[in-house]
Amino acid sequence: MKHWLPLLALMVSWAWPLHAAEECVIESVPRSTKDLGPWIDQDNWLAPENLRIGLQSFGRFMPSLKITATGTAQMLHPASRQIELDKLKARDPLDQQPRDIGFLLATRLYADGLLVLRDGKVVSERYWNGLVAQDQRLLLGGTRALLSLMGAMAVAQGKLSPDQSIIRYIPALSGQTGLRKLSIRRLLGGEGGFDWSSQDVSDWLVAGGWNPGKTASGIRAWLNQPGRWEKDFSPTPQLGEAGPDTDLLVWALAEAYRVPLTRTFCHELFAKFRPESAAIWLTDAQGTELSAGLALSLRDFARFGQLLIDARNSNRRNKVPNWFIETLTASAGLRTANSPDLAGLRKGSEIRHGFVHLGGAPNRIAVLGPYGNSLFVDFDRRLVIAIFAAYPRNHAAGMRATLEQIWDTLASATQPMGKR
Repeated sequence: MKHWLPLLALMVSWAWPLHAAEECVIESVPRSTKDLGPWIDQDNWLAPENLRIGLQSFGRFMPSLKITATGTAQMLHPASRQIELDKLKARDPLDQQPRDIGFLLATRLYADGLLVLRDGKVVSERYWNGLVAQDQRLLLGGTRALLSLMGAMAVAQGKLSPDQSIIRYIPALSGQTGLRKLSIRRLLGGEGGFDWSSQDVSDWLVAGGWNPGKTASGIRAWLNQPGRWEKDFSPTPQLGEAGPDTDLLVWALAEAYRVPLTRTFCHELFAKFRPESAAIWLTDAQGTELSAGLALSLRDFARFGQLLIDARNSNRRNKVPNWFIETLTASAGLRTANSPDLAGLRKGSEIRHGFVHLGGAPNRIAVLGPYGNSLFVDFDRRLVIAIFAAYPRNHAAGMRATLEQIWDTLASATQPMGKR
């Protein structure tokens, strides 16, 4: 049997482009041979000092799939009035002093790229530190928001039932008694997670190939090890952090649609962007897509935000369920205190389905990935702000407070003079 496995893997890799040819070509990407500093290796490619290289040189360290949409790209056109970025000022949250917004982007956020869309048109686009428009950046925990949306679409299509246990959709996990009470609803909503030890997390990172070690068995074998899910469950939502729980969602989506995740991603979301660049999805050694493995260009990341705005204002909603958008934007009511994960944001901010419902003003949401990589969506203003950054910590209150100031300043600058 073992002699057939390489042949089977080869047959699968050939078959994906043929099955997905109508909307996407999906193909394995050879490991990159790009020269990097000899000190950058599998142990430290995502260390703070290497982030700008690591977040864009992931193909040097992990296997991946390239997803190329076959349709005509919808080009992003410039608006008639551009933001004069160099003239904008905002309050520096660290010392409360007025600063040029360029200072906040460069010095406080470590920004590498900024793209602002209003009504689907570009009002500002800047790149720094070697990033260019075609570069894909690894979203890591920011991938969670797109997975939740795909899960919501699967519910709307009857592929998943929110009140059913995850075990119903992943028969291979039927022996995991700790999963029997984990419903699709709870998994999609990001309502807490299992209490993983530091050793559990380390082993999970090795199984996925993120960290060096024996990875041949892959992520799903790790998820199904005896007693794996006999853990306490914490009800506290987690922000922008991928984990074993999220890899369950990847597995459930693959089972629900009966195709690899990348094909579902293409058909349900990516092709709808009408993207300019290919997407990249990192995999384990077995070719299974990883829950923190999506990489997009800045322009295509912004297109995701625009897709949500267009869906909310469309009768057809482009397959995005009405209830999902309304859940993200609904007022928090009397709840005003933020969780510790949201310190730095306005009161009333909440984690919902991998997104952040932003307090302080209605109908604003964000995707907050690690290191400042973020997507801001204001439905009322039809405004999208996509940022790629290399902030030296996963998450921090100062980083989030800086993002709030940048969002507010850019949102005001995009308004007609009489409405500022």
